Amino acid sequence: MLTCEIDYAKKNKNGEEICGDSVAIKRDSNKVVLSVSDGLGSGVKASILSTLTTSMATTMLFNDLPIDEVFSSILATLPVCKVRGISYANLCSVIFNANQNACSIVEYEFPVVLYFREGKILELKKTTTTVHDKEISIAKITPQEGDSLFIMTDGISQAGMGTSTFPLGFGIKNITREISTLLEKKIKPSSVVRHLVRLAQRLDNGTRGDDALAAVVRFKTLQTLNLFVGPPEDKTKDEFLVKTFMEQQGKKVICGGTTAQIFERVLKKKIDLDLRSFSEDLPPVGKMEGIDLITEGIVTLTHAFRYLNGQQQNLGYGASILVDMLLEADQINFFVGRAINPAHQNPLFSHDISLKFRLVQDIAQILQQKGKIVKLEYC
Repeated sequence: MLTCEIDYAKKNKNGEEICGDSVAIKRDSNKVVLSVSDGLGSGVKASILSTLTTSMATTMLFNDLPIDEVFSSILATLPVCKVRGISYANLCSVIFNANQNACSIVEYEFPVVLYFREGKILELKKTTTTVHDKEISIAKITPQEGDSLFIMTDGISQAGMGTSTFPLGFGIKNITREISTLLEKKIKPSSVVRHLVRLAQRLDNGTRGDDALAAVVRFKTLQTLNLFVGPPEDKTKDEFLVKTFMEQQGKKVICGGTTAQIFERVLKKKIDLDLRSFSEDLPPVGKMEGIDLITEGIVTLTHAFRYLNGQQQNLGYGASILVDMLLEADQINFFVGRAINPAHQNPLFSHDISLKFRLVQDIAQILQQKGKIVKLEYC
């Protein structure tokens, strides 16, 4: 079964503290909805309007409301610029049904939507409908593994506008050529969107520029990652929980030395430490038959969280592998043991907000914001 790998990057207009372009994602194992909106103008006002637009669209479409009803509600809500006679935000929503392998792309006054297969651009065949006297276009596709859908606000297509090199902006033709070249060189689509935003930043140097957002939806086989973090609260359930974890589909990771020892005892298998992976910041990683990665617990999770949250750039060996696995996976299942390590527990706080639980919850939230399916199970 196919699913969607989603990534995006954005930049603020020069002088603005917030980006006026927004993205919203909702998903489960069977359905994915992504919405991108460009608020008219820039800054806080544009951000409020684009966020309102993406939030409404994504929530309503995810709950299976008809497209015309969704856009009727949005267009009735959005104010209209009296001078230009246009809405204060545009919109592109992607709705993917995994069970049917069917994807719909719905656009309202949106500048750039490009569909690629094997590095080549494919034409999107669109039909139109009218809602509140506004034209809505709809394209339906049957994606194949490896297909990529790129969605960009006009901060990308109009980058460099007014310069001698691109007096009318970078343009869709140049964007298409840039993406094709990168995909043919086997550059990851997630890296392509970051490149496009950096390129827009360079082209806007010395100009007023604009907010810019580039997103990609890549269709791929669902990949699952299972993490067992910390020992269970009830020791009598060790064997049952270990065997349940081992029956899960997908890759498996154990975080924590005590937890790893439980698996070693129950499974009667030995952990092999990779002493070459030792660093000043982190202990070495381990491996065991049936387990893809074994790491230290709290410190490794802290490094992973700081990296995912943008607080840290360099990672030790174990944390680097863990982060790569988290970002590669589409669905992440956390099995979180409730046993408390006194060394990690502030006596002033309650059981529910121990350091371990807080780290897992914070990492899960970041992964959900990146469009991952995240499940938490406490034991």
